[in-house]
This record gives sequence, C-alpha cells and structure tokens, in this order.
Amino acid sequence: MRRHAAGAGIPYPAPMAKRAAPGANPLTLSPDPAWRVVVLHGKDAFLRLDVTARIRQALAAEHGEVDVIAFDGQSAQVADVLDECRSFGLMQQHKLIVVDNADQLVKEDARPLMERYADKPCDDATLLLRAERWNPGNLDKRIAEVGTICKCDGIGSHEAVRWITDQCKPRHGAAIDKPAAELLVARLGPDLGRIDSELGKLAVGAGDRITSELVVELVGVTRQEDPWTIQAVLLSGDPTAIVRQLRLVLENAPRDAHIPVIFAYSDLAKKLHGMAVATEQRMNPQAAAGKLRLWGPAKDAILPLARRLRTRATRTLLRECVEADQGLKSGLGEPSRVLERLGLRFASLAR
Repeated sequence: MRRHAAGAGIPYPAPMAKRAAPGANPLTLSPDPAWRVVVLHGKDAFLRLDVTARIRQALAAEHGEVDVIAFDGQSAQVADVLDECRSFGLMQQHKLIVVDNADQLVKEDARPLMERYADKPCDDATLLLRAERWNPGNLDKRIAEVGTICKCDGIGSHEAVRWITDQCKPRHGAAIDKPAAELLVARLGPDLGRIDSELGKLAVGAGDRITSELVVELVGVTRQEDPWTIQAVLLSGDPTAIVRQLRLVLENAPRDAHIPVIFAYSDLAKKLHGMAVATEQRMNPQAAAGKLRLWGPAKDAILPLARRLRTRATRTLLRECVEADQGLKSGLGEPSRVLERLGLRFASLAR
C-alpha cells in the first residue's frame, strides 16, 4: 500500500533513499526513485535537463507511468506547489513536480514552509527544484535526508570527450571515434547542448560511425579559434586530427598565427617535461599538475599520459620546439610545415 494524505489510509514507511555523495557528478549521477526532494542547480541547462530525464526514467521504472506537473518559481506560490505534491495524482500515478527558477520560489517566508515539507514529504510525489542559482541553508540538510542536491555547472574538455564517446551511440545510434570527439570539442568547446545537437546531425550522415573526416566536413567553426586549443589535440595521438586542427587554427586566426601556435607547442612541451620529471621522482600526478600550473584542456590531456612519459623523450621534444621557434623567428622554414612536423612528434609521444 502506498502512503496517502492524512485520513486516506494507513501509512506505510517510505523506502529509505540512498544519499548521493556531496558534489556528485551530474554526468554519472544514478537517480534513486526513493528520492522525494531533489535540487538541480547550476548554469548548465543541458545538464539539468539530462539529470531530470534520468530521474523521470528511474521513477517510471519504479512506479510505472509518471505524471509530470511543471511550475515557474517566478510566478508560482509555494503553497500551490506543496498542495500539488500532497494531492492525489491522476489515476493514482506517481507525480514528478518540476519547479524552474526555484530560487525565486524558495526564499524569505516561503523557506520555512519548504523546510517543513522536506521533513515529511509525500510518498506519492517527487519534488524537483531547478535553478541556475541556489542559496544554501538549513533546507539543504533536510533535503539531503530525503533526496539530493546536485550542482550542474559546465564541464571540462576531457569530460566532454568522455561524454561524447559514451553517449553518442545510445542517444543517436552511431558510434564515434575518439579523435572525432576531440575534434568536435576543439571546434565547439565543452558545451554539451551544442555538442549533442551536432551529434544528432552527424549521426544522420554517418551510418554506423562518426569519423574526424565527417566532423571536418559538416561541423563549422562556431567559436573563435584560439591557438591554445591545439594543445589538447596534440596529445590525441592522431596525426590526422593534429594536422587538421593546426590548419583550422592557422586559417581562422589573424596573420602570423604561427607565432602564438609555436609558443603553445613550446609551453606544452615544457609541461610534458616537467610532468615526466615529476613521474620519475614518483610525485603524485595531481600534485605535480598543481606545481606546474596545469589547467584546462592541457591538464586534461597530460594527466592520462603522466605514467608513460620519460624525460629523455620529453627533453628532446622540448629542444626541438625551442629550435623551431628560433628558426621561425629567423625566417627559416615554412611555418605550417614546421608546425606539422612538430605536431607529428607530439602524436608519437602520446601513442
């Protein structure tokens, strides 16, 4: 028997909800159908929607069809939302009550009402509060007892590549090569909403697999090409992807773009050599990354390689970058050819 409103029947205890670990990753969060109050907050609307879909799937698997009721926290009254949570659902279905802009609903005088509800939530409804911003307080502790709070902010390039390779086939019916995923992130940035939209288009023309060639052909450059974006691609181990990204940068940047590119090459080689030294000294990779001031795509690309790096190889690569830089400044060599050859040296190191 399910628990109903007071006087409607004999209540049975609700199943104990499993707590999500503090700071749970929204990409890997596994929703528990026993959660009765959930907060999804952060700037990434795609992640909030993605977690919402997984929550609904978990509830449907547990309860059958789910009745979804939506409110806008900017105009709704907290009493109306809580009344909907406590009322019977259509055909006795479990209800998912979704409140967007929830930070505007749960404030000032409304917060105590929400705290009392979180102390004794209805078993027939799951209250999902979504907002870009969320003000922490005592309510959070109560929600943690019966649900979870998940921060849905933007992700890094490495996480975006992993998400693409994991989710492309189940979402769009086509697998994707890792170099193609890295090239897609290099072109679009780690914005999962835009990436998912492009994957849908690519899957239509891909057949069974999305390749780097298809990404180059069908995905336009939708952000200014920063020479530093090439660092992540240099360590992909894919010579074709490296050459294509290099040409993309050189063709979409101002004149003399090779100057910041060779600087990015040398900077990456210096960081690789520093990580190789740290590895041979048996330093923790994360601690070494902090000392080397690694961040962003470069950190995401270097850390997986840390255990394989050897100082002899990284020292040689660094020297070649310095010599190439000096040669280009002296007018020796065609910049694109010099950079392509160096790019292949990075690919060889990463394989």
